[in-house]
Parts: sequence; C-alpha cells; structure tokens
Amino acid sequence: MGSQIRHTTDWRFSTIASWLGVTCACAYYANSSTSLLLQLPVSVAILLLLFYVIKNPNKHVVLVAVCYLLLILSLVPLSTTTLLFIHAVMFSAVFSPHFSFPKVMLFVSLIMFAYGLYHFERWQGEIPWITFVVWFFFCSMNWFVSRRIVESLNMHYESRQNYKELQAAQHMMAIMSAAQTRQHISRELHDSLGHKLTALSINLDFTKRVAPNDVAKSLETCHQLSQEVLSEVRDIVSVQRNDSALLAHALKEIIDMTPRLRCDLALDVDEKRISQQHTLCIVRFCQEMISNTLKHTQAKEFFLHVSVEVRGETELLVAKAWHSQKESKLPKAGNGLVGLTERMAQFGGHFEQSLENSQLLNVMTLPLELGKE
Repeated sequence: MGSQIRHTTDWRFSTIASWLGVTCACAYYANSSTSLLLQLPVSVAILLLLFYVIKNPNKHVVLVAVCYLLLILSLVPLSTTTLLFIHAVMFSAVFSPHFSFPKVMLFVSLIMFAYGLYHFERWQGEIPWITFVVWFFFCSMNWFVSRRIVESLNMHYESRQNYKELQAAQHMMAIMSAAQTRQHISRELHDSLGHKLTALSINLDFTKRVAPNDVAKSLETCHQLSQEVLSEVRDIVSVQRNDSALLAHALKEIIDMTPRLRCDLALDVDEKRISQQHTLCIVRFCQEMISNTLKHTQAKEFFLHVSVEVRGETELLVAKAWHSQKESKLPKAGNGLVGLTERMAQFGGHFEQSLENSQLLNVMTLPLELGKE
C-alpha cells in the first residue's frame, strides 16, 4: 500500500475518546503528584499531534511517528498502569497505512520493553507476560483492521473519482460528436444544396430577363424565393459551423460534476479560433489537473485560466491550472502527467510544472496555428 491516504473520514471523535481514556487512567495511576503535573503537558502534546495527523495524514510521517513514540516513552516513568499501551494501539492504527507490520510492531515492542524495564523492580520478578501478550495482540489486530479500513475507503474514493471522470469524458465526447455531426451537416448543406440553389437562382435570373412579359413576373417571384431559401441555408450553415461555445460547454460539464471543489474558470480567448484538437487538449488538461487536485490535496479551490499569448512571432494557446493548497515541492510525475506531456508533444506543445510562492502552477502551451483545421 502506498503512503498516500486519500480518504476524508473524520476520526476526531474516536481519537478524543481513546486519548481521554488513556489520559484519565495514567493520571489515576500516577506515581506521584509531580508525575501527575508532568503528565499534563505530555498528554496535551499527544492530543495536538494526533489532531495534526488527522488533518495532514501524509505530511512529515516519519517525524510525526518519532515524536509520538518519544511522547509515549516519556509517559512510562510517570504512571504505573499498563493502560498506557492504548497509545501503542493508537500508534499502530494511525501509522498502519505508512509503515509495514514489522516496523510498527518494532515500535510497539520498544514501548513495551521500556515499560517492562522501568517497572521491573516493582514486579519483584513476577513479570506479567500475559498482559504484554494481550496488548501486543491488540496492537497487531488494530494494525490489520485499520489498514484494511483505509484501503477500503481509498478504493471507494478512487472508484467515485473514476466514475466522475468517466462521466465527464462521456459528456465531452458527446459534445465533440455533436459538433462533428453539425459540421458534417453544414458541409453537406453548403457543398450540395447550397451549390444547387445558387445555380437555380442564377438560371432563374437569366430566364426572367429573356422570358415574355406574361411569365417574367412569375419568374421574378421564383427568383426571389430561391434567394430567400439560399440565404436561409447559408444562415443554417453558419450556425452549424459555429463551435464557439464548445470549449466552454465541455469545461463546464466537467466542473459541474466535480465534488468538493470550487472551480474558477476564465477563458480569455476567441473560441472561434479554438479547433477541436485544441479543445480536446484543454479538456484533457483540465480533467487531469482536477483529478490530481482531488486525489493528492485537501484544496477547496481550483483555478483554470486559458488565454492566447504572443511570443515573438508565434501565437500560443496557454492553459494554467493551480489549486489553493500551498506546496513545498514538485510532485512526482505519474502516468497521468506522462500521458499529458506526450499528448502535448503530438501538437508541438509542452506541459510543465513549477512552484511560484509555494503555489504549484501547471502550464500547458500549444502553438495556435497547428490546431487549425
């Protein structure tokens, strides 16, 4: 299992309940009044650490685990109760997605060893082995159960996201198919019916000029009707060829079906110049960026701005995407980003990521003239 936790389940209640139970037990069995006072800052530090883990399950995992382990060990000399091992159970649950079973059990064994070593004299040679075995069993089972829960939640979340992406792709393909159908109809109207109506209008105009007066008026009426029909056909062709709303429509379909993200879309382009190839590239770019934002961040806002920039003598179609969460390093390129880079290269463009003021900026650039049909 990867180290990335993608579920959004709220575990604050169970965390507080477990922490409160072990804190009260440790306080009741404190070695002295001084130990009781020393327990307070340690327990508060553990609670704050647990809340940090809940809010940021994938950040500084090793450092957080070491800090939690040290805080647990610092409680060992301050209390005599073995209920302290509830922290070991919580430790195995919290870090089950990140550490393998042997590593977690090594940490648990270290806690138990420190506890046994410190309280050895109090037992006077009668070590409660059964107590250690039972707590070790609880930690082991909690690791397996917690890991399966996280895996199940992540699979459910990814399935929902894949379903949303599939729906968005279907809508986009339907829009593209409708646009292609309209273009095919417009070409047929223009190339077949339009040409024949033009020829009919020319012949009627010529005939009325040489016809006798008694039929010239009827021919004039026919000529006017043919001109009106031709004008209507041209209007229909013009409307059917108009794909100006194709890009905006496709992006809006994706955004409307995106969960838990407020999307800011800005199209600073003349959409009549955007071809279907351009549209498909931008739609795929938008899909990949939204998908990565949902999978790998807790961001609440997503921004996509599309514009045309002139660099030298070349006009470039530029799409920029970013989210509201601050980032400290560039993410590792997965299959989605690799495929996106290859798609851009097919049209002479490229994709790049950069960090600007802790903001992860994704930029797609595409030569405008290469997409013209």
